[in-house]
Amino acid sequence: MALLISAVNSTNGQVEPQAYARITNFWGTKDQVQVQIEIHATEEARQKGWPSIKPDSVYINMADLQGDLIPAMYNVLKTFTQYANSTDV
Repeated sequence: MALLISAVNSTNGQVEPQAYARITNFWGTKDQVQVQIEIHATEEARQKGWPSIKPDSVYINMADLQGDLIPAMYNVLKTFTQYANSTDV
């Protein structure tokens, strides 16, 4: 599971219209979870092991997570500005 988004490549400033955002790690407390996301220029770039174009992390309140944990985290991510208008892949 991942999200297709438009993202700015932090290494060269280029807009990547098919960037691939994937949760790579998470941890937390009973109140909130920190979610780490790696963003690659494309899904193919991630599969080939190329470095990410931009790391990201967000905090999510546990109360906002409904249903299965991983899909719920992606659903909450889509409420953040940088992941709005994303597509599930």
